[in-house]
Amino acid sequence: MSRREFFQEPEEIREEIGLPLYQQLKNILKKSIHSGVLRPGDQIPSESELCERYGISRITVRQAIGALVQEGFLYRRPGKGTFVTSPKLRRRLPRLYSFSEDMRDLGLEPSSQTLEQKVIEAEEEVADLLKLPDTDRRVTKLVRIRMANGEPILIERTFIPHYLCPDLVAEDMEKNSLYDILRKKYRLSLDYALETHEVTFLTREEAKALCCPDKSPAFFIERVAFLKNDIPFELTRSVSRGDKVRFTVRLVADQAQIHRQVELENPKPRRTR
Repeated sequence: MSRREFFQEPEEIREEIGLPLYQQLKNILKKSIHSGVLRPGDQIPSESELCERYGISRITVRQAIGALVQEGFLYRRPGKGTFVTSPKLRRRLPRLYSFSEDMRDLGLEPSSQTLEQKVIEAEEEVADLLKLPDTDRRVTKLVRIRMANGEPILIERTFIPHYLCPDLVAEDMEKNSLYDILRKKYRLSLDYALETHEVTFLTREEAKALCCPDKSPAFFIERVAFLKNDIPFELTRSVSRGDKVRFTVRLVADQAQIHRQVELENPKPRRTR
């Protein structure tokens, strides 16, 4: 996008319509983002250029840009300018979702890079959450980087009871969906999951794997999923990029279908490696 293309847009800012000037500029910029005139990674015009083009003050321009930064449409790079962020992936929560299914629903191509895939003896905490029988405390551990259109989005550490899926370790998890395998090969009746969402920061290793700056904000998500007979079949602990994923919850009156919390003051959660 060139500044010339942006300034060719016909919108004007007018005091007489009663809408605050900063809100009018904010709407113009947001419309340009949604329409593709301003694309992810594009630098927007400078404050002085916007002041001159629309005949408004620098304070008004800063207020509009600040609001768009707060809403996640723009980000600032000190000494360089203000840029358009990448669209956040939206994950819908009122169903037992899988990463692959969600990405395809969004028109994106899911892929995975497997970092670890092996059968291990479960630690006590994992065994308790999965209610493993004393006769078989083994789990298949999967560690994967999940990607959308080739871009890393999250790191998943998954534990599946060995007694439910004894040959899972031999599956190609970079080409196949875990939930497809569980449904089709092992005939498991997947039913529901309990998840907790917390705010955290990427470790150096996680940031490197996800191509992010060290200590970038992220979601830590722990899921325990159950079969229709209430037997746990999955424990997954994920670290998801905060700049790429947004979770949306549909709230219905007098119903409590899902409980999701994002508590910014939470202590950093434990992670099983």
